[in-house]
Parts: sequence; structure tokens; C-alpha cells
Amino acid sequence: MAAGTKKDKLIEEAQKLILRGQFEKAVRIHEQLLALEPSAINQRQKVAELLLKVGRLEDARREFEIIGSYYAKNGFYLKAIAVYKQLQKLFPADILLTLTLAEQNEKHGLVANALYEYQRVYDFYTQAGSVAEAIRILDRMQNVDPQNIPVKLKLAESYLQHGKHDESYKLFSRSASMLQERGEQSLLDRLATRIQQLFPEKTDFVLEVLAEQVNAGNAVGTIDRLQKLLRNDPTNKRIWDLVITAYKQLNQPQRLKMAYQHYLKYFPAEPSSMAGLIECLISERELVAALELLDRYEPDLVSAGFQQEREAIYRSLAELDPLNLRILKGLTGIITAQGKTSEAEMFNARLRALEISSVVSPFDNLTSEADIEQATEEMKEEDTDAEVENVCTGTPAEAEADEEIEIEIDIEDDSVFDTEPDAGTIIAGQSDWLDSSESRVGAAGIEPRSVKFNSEIDNSDAQSHFDLGLAFKEMGLYDEARKEFHNASLDPQHRNDSLIMQAACLRERGEVEKSLDMLQALLIPGMSQEDTCAVHYELAITYDAMGHTQEATSLLNEISARCPGFRDVSSRLNAANLESTTLDFSEEELQGFGPK
Repeated sequence: MAAGTKKDKLIEEAQKLILRGQFEKAVRIHEQLLALEPSAINQRQKVAELLLKVGRLEDARREFEIIGSYYAKNGFYLKAIAVYKQLQKLFPADILLTLTLAEQNEKHGLVANALYEYQRVYDFYTQAGSVAEAIRILDRMQNVDPQNIPVKLKLAESYLQHGKHDESYKLFSRSASMLQERGEQSLLDRLATRIQQLFPEKTDFVLEVLAEQVNAGNAVGTIDRLQKLLRNDPTNKRIWDLVITAYKQLNQPQRLKMAYQHYLKYFPAEPSSMAGLIECLISERELVAALELLDRYEPDLVSAGFQQEREAIYRSLAELDPLNLRILKGLTGIITAQGKTSEAEMFNARLRALEISSVVSPFDNLTSEADIEQATEEMKEEDTDAEVENVCTGTPAEAEADEEIEIEIDIEDDSVFDTEPDAGTIIAGQSDWLDSSESRVGAAGIEPRSVKFNSEIDNSDAQSHFDLGLAFKEMGLYDEARKEFHNASLDPQHRNDSLIMQAACLRERGEVEKSLDMLQALLIPGMSQEDTCAVHYELAITYDAMGHTQEATSLLNEISARCPGFRDVSSRLNAANLESTTLDFSEEELQGFGPK
């Protein structure tokens, strides 16, 4: 109780000293309060503010750093940001404060703010010639925003300058992959040219980028460029593999079949394409043509060890024609060789039943290629014969001639691919390349966030920007608060509250007329009752600041009627009523109140 009484007396004494402008004495009183309660952050903040008033900057800095460290350690990042922002304004040349501020923004997820502060640190180290530190900051920046291509390119160039070739190439490749994924072909062409200049040994760079995209499932964004590469180099087996993978992802069976046909023209001994083309025919339910190719290619599939592929083919064929003895015998032989005894017995029983029932396929007991061809000729009509010929030679069937398929004619004909504009001339100078790439990346709108502070905001962070604005406002950093409220206002859900807070900041920094104009402009038809009360509340405070007490009281009464219990409206009205109540009594009114 005694301690509490002493504390209350000290607080009262300090307030009197502050009102008299005796700040040095008030500092000493608050230091006594702080000694009574060292963990009282609010008292420490009061001491820091008073130290600023008396010009003791270093002492104020010490207190603010204790406060900022406390907030940061306890996870109050917004409050820590507000404190370190104030320190940064007091000591702008201290780069460690800027670095700490960047870290706090990063921890709270304010990416744009963090990048802005990190860039200031990067510029400082670059100008000071501290290359290792500058690279370290760039690396932190790309970790903060992995989608930021300009940061990656700067870091890649920096790595290259200092002999880190592998790290540089990896970052260049990742940047190129991101450009490919976003469809920025002109920028990708320029970047590819730049990489070929820097890494002449990486001849398949573009192909590696496309392979990464295809493997990641982005076939839509790669197929056109793959076709262009194929037109220039039709004998490149890796390109064909990627084209086939892309068509599988896109679920384009006709194009896939055409690709397999052309693949086999250039690589006739490739078993994977043999199996793939047979599977395409099975998917089209072209049983006779599929059996023709299976007979032709099966020895190669066996030699290549494609047992699983053969089994899959036979099982698919059996689904099309479950009574075909040739198919059943082939499938039974594969299953038996794999040791699947029970399943083999089941198929053998089915074969015996079919033989007894005389449900015999024309291919039954035919083992040689000549026998199969003879039986096939007897069964096929002329149009079916033509279709098989088309499949084997890669010539499109008549039914498919009307469909525009880019690979269906000879690969050496340039018309099968969509042409793309040639890449722009690369800028020779390294710094020019970086500047140009950054400006074009920004102009193309492909960056979700800019390196520049607040140039583009992720609306998912709107609440964080709003909370940080409140923290800045409490610290008296009204310019910084307005910036954060502006960022938060980009989110429709925070728009009204953020604009109201911007107006409040204008009022607090003395621009009362501007604040009034802004608040009045916010009053529009159709506003919700809660938003209307919020605007009227700030208008009332603004009118009161202008000395228009009657207008302020009228608005407070209106709020009280519309939204009972809204904020501190009741207490403000009570205070206003007390001020308006006269304490001057007439002599008649005072009669009877004298001593008895």
C-alpha cells in the first residue's frame, strides 16, 4: 500500500512538472518510478520521450533500444517496428538500426517493408565497398521474397563477379524458369542470350528450363517453345521426350500419337515410343492396327526388357477383345514368366474353355509374322488396311486431316510450328542488363512485389499494415502511420477504417482542415451504421480540436442514439456537459446555505 501511495505521488508530481515545462526534473521523477518497477515498459517509454525533450539523445536511444528489444523478444513485432522506426529517424546514419528494422518487418511478414529496409542496407554496403556484406543482404532479400526476379538477377550477377559460378548459374536458371512459367518470352529470350554469353558451356540452358517446367507439370506454358526448338533441331531426342511428356500432361491423344510416329522416324529403335504408339492405338480402340504393331515391335520390346509395358499392352488389348486367343496366350505367357501362378491358371482355364467352345480368334495358333500378316489381310477391309499403313508410316488418317495438328506433317517443314519473334538484342554492359531487366520486369507486371517500398502490396497483409499503422500512430510517427494505413486501404475490407485513420493522422499532425475535408468526403450514401458512427466520431474529435464544441457535441449525441456504448462517447458527453454547467449562483440561490 505504501509503495502504491509513493508511486501515485511520484506520478502526480511528474505530471505537474511536465505541465510547467520542467522536463529535467520530470525525468528524474520518472527514473525513480522506473526504479520502483523496472519492468514497466510504459514508464520506460515515458522516460525515453522526456529524454528526447531535454536533448539527451543517447540516453533516449538506450531506453528505446531496451523497449524495442523487449517487444521483439516477446513477439510484439508491430510495436518493435514502431520503436525502431523512431530510432531510425533519430539516428538515420546507423545502418544497424535499419537492418534491425528490416528483420522485424520480415518476422511479421511485411515483405515490401522488409525489402525496402534491406535494400537501404544493401545500398550502404555497396557504396562502402563491403561486397561480402552486400551479397549477404541480397541473399536475405531473395529469401524474404523468393518470387522477386530483379533481386535474384542482382544476386546471380554478384555471385558471378566473385567466382561463385555454380551458385550464379543456379539463380539465373531459376529466374529463367520463373519467366517461362509466367509467359514472359521476350524477357526469357534476353536472359537466355545473357546466360549463353556468361556460360558458353551451357549449350542446353533453354532446354533445361523447359524440362524443369514440364517436370513441374507446366506443359501448357512450354509446348509452343518446345515445338520451336524441335523445328530447329528435329534430331534432338531429349526435345522429343519432353514433347511427348507435355502431350501426355495436356491429355491430347491425337497429338501424342503423331509425336510417337515422328519420333520413330528419327529413332526407329526406341522401344518406349514403340510401346507408346501401340498404347495410343489401343486407346482409340484400333485393335487390328495395335496387334499389327505389337507383332512388329514385340521382339524389340522383349530385348529392351519392357516386360511391364508388354503386360500393360496385353491387358489393355484383353479388355478390348477378351475372347482373342492370341491376346490371351500372350498375356498368359507374360504372367507365367513373372511367377503369378494363380492368375496364370485362371487364364489357362479361360483358354481351354474358349477352345472347347470353338470361340477361336483368327490369330489363334499363329506364331510367325508371315502367318499373322496373312490372317490380318483376310480379316481387314481395304479402308482398315490403309489405316494400318498410315499408323506405321506416320501419315495422318483421312478422318484426322481436318484437325490442325502441329506435328502431323514432316518435321522439317517450318510451317508445323508457330513462329515466335526473335529475341531482342542483348545489352552488352552488365549493369545495363540488370537495370533494363528490372525495369522491364516491373513494366510487364510480373512481379508480385517490388523491391521498392510499398510500390505494390499483398492485400493478404492488410491487417498487418493496419496494425502497424496504429503502432506508428501511438508513437507519434504520423507520416509512417499514414503510409501503412494507405497500404491497408488497398484491401476493400479495411478501406473505410484505414481512410478514417489517415484522416486522424492528419489531424494529429496539425492539418485539421485537411482532416475535416477527408472525413466529410467519406460520408457517402449507403454506408453501414457502424461506419457512419466511426466517421462521425473522428469528425467530433476534429471539430473539438477546431474549437467547434457545439458541432462536436451534436455528433456525439447522434452517435450515442445510433450506436449506444460506442467507444468513449458517453464519457466525452459527460465531460462536455460538466464544462457547460455553470457554477455561478445568484445571492437568492445561495440563501439558506450559510452556517447555522
